[in-house]
Amino acid sequence: MMDRIALVIGNSDYSNVGKLNNPKNDANDIASILCKLNFDVTKIMDASLIDIQQAVNDFLQALDEYAVGLFYYAGHGMQIDGKNYIIPVDLKLSDKSKTIVSCYCLNSLLEGTSSYKGKTLICILDACRDNPFVIGRGFSIGFAPFNNPPKGTIIAYSTSADCSAFDGQCSNGLYTQVLKDAMLIPNLKIEEMFKSVRNKVSEISINQYGEEQLSWEYSSLVGDFYFSVKSQPVNEHITDDEIYEFICTRQQFYENASDNIYDIECLPYIDAYNKYHIPIIKILRAYSRIDYVKKGFHFSDATIDQLNSNYLSSWGFTQKYGRWYYKNHYVKMGDLLPLPEELEFKQPIKGQELKIEASLISEMNDGKIRFQVSSNIPEGTPLMFTLRGKKYTAQCKSVAGNGISTSEWFSDKGNPIKNGFYTIGVSCSIYSVLPEKIKKIFGERNRNIYGQYVKFEPVGGNMINFSYGLMIKENEVHLIDMQQRISEL
Repeated sequence: MMDRIALVIGNSDYSNVGKLNNPKNDANDIASILCKLNFDVTKIMDASLIDIQQAVNDFLQALDEYAVGLFYYAGHGMQIDGKNYIIPVDLKLSDKSKTIVSCYCLNSLLEGTSSYKGKTLICILDACRDNPFVIGRGFSIGFAPFNNPPKGTIIAYSTSADCSAFDGQCSNGLYTQVLKDAMLIPNLKIEEMFKSVRNKVSEISINQYGEEQLSWEYSSLVGDFYFSVKSQPVNEHITDDEIYEFICTRQQFYENASDNIYDIECLPYIDAYNKYHIPIIKILRAYSRIDYVKKGFHFSDATIDQLNSNYLSSWGFTQKYGRWYYKNHYVKMGDLLPLPEELEFKQPIKGQELKIEASLISEMNDGKIRFQVSSNIPEGTPLMFTLRGKKYTAQCKSVAGNGISTSEWFSDKGNPIKNGFYTIGVSCSIYSVLPEKIKKIFGERNRNIYGQYVKFEPVGGNMINFSYGLMIKENEVHLIDMQQRISEL
């Protein structure tokens, strides 16, 4: 499964002013690299205005199904009245008003992506080569700055605003010549990658042309992004693949050998710790790097560490006197990698704090079970009930009412729920998909909510997330508050 989509356009064969040397090569090379980096790529060459409009519309519609969108353009571009335009190959030279409607306005692309909350958009524009379209027509060379890109966006120019770029002396433009190599450097944050491109382009342009070309970015990114992620072995002798395969094998063993879902979850990592003598955090990191990619996600190691740390207590790992245990198994936990500042925990805004209080009861009828939460969760908050047992997982959506939220009836494919131990979890949605009235109460990234029934996750911020254990036996249920159990331990 791919979670990245890209639209690549290269315009070289301009009908009225002659060909540019390199945009087709640039687009071909970038498209090839993006395919290697697991992007679902659409490429068009020598595009007319209609071609560009249709391709962008298709790109925006498809973006709804992807986490990351990338738009790359090589060719002629210009600014008119402070707005940026890419020039189709069939543009006919005319006055300003006709030129505006004959070019594609990049502001339209950004407006189209701004409705997608929680996406990452990368816009790379190698489009400021010496431009015959602007000569004697009162148009400005280069692109105007984008001062307020939509949240989650990074816009990269091949050169500074209001400046032109060199078309290059090889098969690529100077900027793309450097960019295409930098994109393949593993484990380099996108901001650091563009910084390395800027330094190299500056150095080459001064040496070859006697004039500096300085690339530029405008960013409103809120998370980390890496073009290339390469697993680093937890030590020089043990690979992520080996750890992943070992844990998968042990998980299957415990699923067959135990009815305790916490043992099934935790003991494979205990076994890996005893086998490899590597801290649990590093073992989890090695396993998760492969597991997340298989599920179509690409996270930094720091984000993986923080996600995993939230699972540890809920699985049953506990800390006593500075040492970590699962039941009576001592383990060395290890240190988490630091988070980037924008994903760190933030205190509630003064005067807007909301301490979440909640309790849960269950009801069984003919072997089916449902749950009711009494809480101060604001009315209209989307909630998810998740019931898990050995080889059993079921979910249902709900919405917080006036102090009460009720699940649907859970069954085993229409049959009574089997006897055994289960957990029931209740969680809210991440901030980006909450209704506007709930966002105003919770604050950005749900920072205003707190309490024992709220957990912080780097990707989603604060989350209402609490769970109960339950033993089902002969149409009776015994509930255990997992948060209370953990606090007592």
